[in-house]
Amino acid sequence: MNVLSRLESVGVKLSPDISEINCTVFEPIPGFSPAPPKPQAEPLVSCLMMTRGNIDLVKYSLACYRHQTYANRELVVVAEPDAGEKVRAFIAAQEAPNVRVFVAPPGLTLGDHRNLGTARARGEVLACWDDDDLSDPRRLETSLSFLKRSGAAAAFFSRMLIWWPQRKVAAISARRAWEGTITAWRNYMPIYAPIERGGDSVAIDGLVKTQRVALFDCPLLYVRAITGRNTWDADHFERFISVADCTFEGEQFDELNELLAGRVPILDYAEALNGRGDAAPRVI
Repeated sequence: MNVLSRLESVGVKLSPDISEINCTVFEPIPGFSPAPPKPQAEPLVSCLMMTRGNIDLVKYSLACYRHQTYANRELVVVAEPDAGEKVRAFIAAQEAPNVRVFVAPPGLTLGDHRNLGTARARGEVLACWDDDDLSDPRRLETSLSFLKRSGAAAAFFSRMLIWWPQRKVAAISARRAWEGTITAWRNYMPIYAPIERGGDSVAIDGLVKTQRVALFDCPLLYVRAITGRNTWDADHFERFISVADCTFEGEQFDELNELLAGRVPILDYAEALNGRGDAAPRVI
């Protein structure tokens, strides 16, 4: 079975029309009121990027931000103290619209950095934008569409592509509210605990229990990259792959990359992570 057939067998299309994307809305537990619908036509979306200053990773995530089809957006970058000047210099040299860089004070955790990004954002809608992941040009447009039409406090991808180039394996994940894919109205963006790991899971679990949330299914629009420099170790990602809906290895991994290359800079990123290149990201 070729890659396209395997994708179709688990309900995944390469570039689905928005009318073809399944969306499930979950109501909060009894005793809480769901978030009301928001009437704004094209709200400002603030993408929130936390970074340790790994420019060789950031440049691919930034390229994906630059090519988003949704125009009314900004990127808020929160850099660790010792990476601030490097990140500022890199961003200043790019042709990326509406990017602002903030340097976090010393001694803060990843959770603190996330809260700092929220505080500095100007948008009515906030979206997590991890510095080492890849996003299809339609990611923001699609997320916002489901956020608005569902009357939810937040919208998440229900599945995503877990991508591990060093091992030549990729997987369509199992279904859940994936924390790094959150797009939420500002008033409902959770406050993260001041810890280094796991705070996003706690925050999102609380949000799902207390507010209406939408989970929409178009996993190829979000590539969760395993780089060797993630917050979590390899065992963490191996558990996700072990319960995935579908996996692609070896030649099928390469074929999947070729299919995605017209939408995200996945081939250049794979070369860079495997130590075989440092090309500027190409996105068609």
